[in-house]
Amino acid sequence: MKILDSTMAKLAFIAIAIFTITAFTMNKDESPSDGKVMMIADWKWAKEYTLAYIESMPESGINFKPTDSVRSFAEQMLHITSANVGFTAQVTGLPPTIEDVRGLEKNESYKNKAALTAVVSQGYDYVIASLEATSNDKLNEKLSLFGQYEMTGNEAIHKAFIHQNHHRGQCAVYIRLAGGVPAAMKLL
Repeated sequence: MKILDSTMAKLAFIAIAIFTITAFTMNKDESPSDGKVMMIADWKWAKEYTLAYIESMPESGINFKPTDSVRSFAEQMLHITSANVGFTAQVTGLPPTIEDVRGLEKNESYKNKAALTAVVSQGYDYVIASLEATSNDKLNEKLSLFGQYEMTGNEAIHKAFIHQNHHRGQCAVYIRLAGGVPAAMKLL
């Protein structure tokens, strides 16, 4: 019985050693359960959902404002795009694919449904492609977002994700007031 116990102990030790070595040598950029993979999936979902919101807004409501003191629907969507691209560019260091990102919100050429859809889609495509091209090490680096907020790149991208959800959510009221029905939530 002692021989069996000794053999079992050795086998258990070898199994633990193999598991430990494998876990520490696995390429983290290829781990299917890592945060980057989930983050990219969430941004793809957000793109689809945001474009569905634009589609659900009647053309006549694209420049609708519930009151004079708030952004129009188009300006909300352009604000989302500007922030998505701005945050991502700062985190990844990759050049934006949209010109004049900071002035996007006031750019009249995007204030029709077709142009708005195209530029918002382009903004999400930039975020997704940039995240795919950026290593986990780079995303885990500390940075000073806008020169004043210390955080990792992952945290900054998460803040951008929260920001776009906030502004898209506001647009549900705009769509209803303009006579449309917001796209249904597709969480899963």
